[in-house]
Amino acid sequence: MKWSRYNFLFHSEKISYALFNSRMLSFSILDKKTYEILSAVKNDIHSVSSLLSQDDINRLKKKKVLVQDNEDDNYLGMLRYRKQLQSYTSKTLGMVICPTLSCNFACPYCYEHNLPKSVMKPQTQQQMVDFINSHSFGKENITLNWHGGEPLVAFKTMQQIYSILEKQSKLPIGHSSMVSNGYLLTEEICKYLEEKKLDYIQITIDGNKNTHDRTRVLKNGGSSFDRIIENIDMATELMPNCRIGVRTNIGRDNMDEYVDLYHQLTRRWKDKNCTIYHAYVLDNGINTSKEKRCALELTTKEKNNLEVMLAPNGIRDKKSLFPKIDSGTYTCMDCDAFVIAPDGTLYKCWADVGIKERAIGSLASGVTNNKIVSQFMVGTDKFADTRCLNCGFLPICDGGCNLYRVGKIEKGIPYDVCNLDEQGLIHYLETYLETV
Repeated sequence: MKWSRYNFLFHSEKISYALFNSRMLSFSILDKKTYEILSAVKNDIHSVSSLLSQDDINRLKKKKVLVQDNEDDNYLGMLRYRKQLQSYTSKTLGMVICPTLSCNFACPYCYEHNLPKSVMKPQTQQQMVDFINSHSFGKENITLNWHGGEPLVAFKTMQQIYSILEKQSKLPIGHSSMVSNGYLLTEEICKYLEEKKLDYIQITIDGNKNTHDRTRVLKNGGSSFDRIIENIDMATELMPNCRIGVRTNIGRDNMDEYVDLYHQLTRRWKDKNCTIYHAYVLDNGINTSKEKRCALELTTKEKNNLEVMLAPNGIRDKKSLFPKIDSGTYTCMDCDAFVIAPDGTLYKCWADVGIKERAIGSLASGVTNNKIVSQFMVGTDKFADTRCLNCGFLPICDGGCNLYRVGKIEKGIPYDVCNLDEQGLIHYLETYLETV
């Protein structure tokens, strides 16, 4: 019998004494005496029988606070199995399609600014359909994620691809989405995408007007903020079945204005099919400029403090701060998901597009570079990372971004994929308790 690695026994001014278990998502408020007893058990498991009754021991075993010697490791094995099952048994063929790598913006932090500006030619479109059909066995549908560059720069190419898929693909289109800067949306485009049942668009607003226009810059140097806002207004009306996610990339240069921006945009699109959310600027070490992006990246502590700050400001539901088991999977971890460049080159991550040494093959030849595939699906496995295996946060963290791991490992740079630390967990739970 041992103290589970997924236990967090702590004392804080707001909570007093508490025990959280990340495996079971159990959270108990303790009195001082119980806290001291559990602290003693944590430090010396052999003291458990003299400090606790058998009934107490049985209750702690049921809650997985006390576990058998190999139980935590068996739990890790189960998590790993479930993750691999997701990666290798999908009923969907995932296609991230870049009809072009051209963009009408010249964002200073963009990792794609030196990429070729071609569009996907008809021959490549045919190869893509052939590729889909050759990978259709056992699949129920395809998911489309339009990416770029800016995909709407090549809107006519998108129309061509839709047409050939509808006529020749053995698989129907299921979920479909698009990542766009939103500047080129028109009434015609909105009506067309609604007809094609596009169900999600991500559009970025990087801060208030001044900040946004400084970082989301048109190639001619012009402002983009006002037009994007107006285009989102239009899209909410013309695309009622498409959810619009308005994303703000938060770094040190704009973190102080996010609260005001959030409330401004929320008021504007109240009762519309529009969600305002944030993500964090990340230096993945492969295709980002250290001086341009890494300096903007927040530490884990800074991110946690910001998340807690958002709750009393009405941005996050305090209940949402309670940790959850993270079990998602992504393109790079799905053996049947691919990113397709305009020239037909295949990748496992859209941030790799245009970096030839990061390609995994092509539509014409199939997957030929298994080293990169293995790097994502096996080499960066958090279940092979000693730090993750010994970390109590793994069930609620899931090991972070694989591309981040790849970039840091390739360059031999120390990396920290954690999105939560113990002090952050305490702050989250303190804020959550205000709701119960």
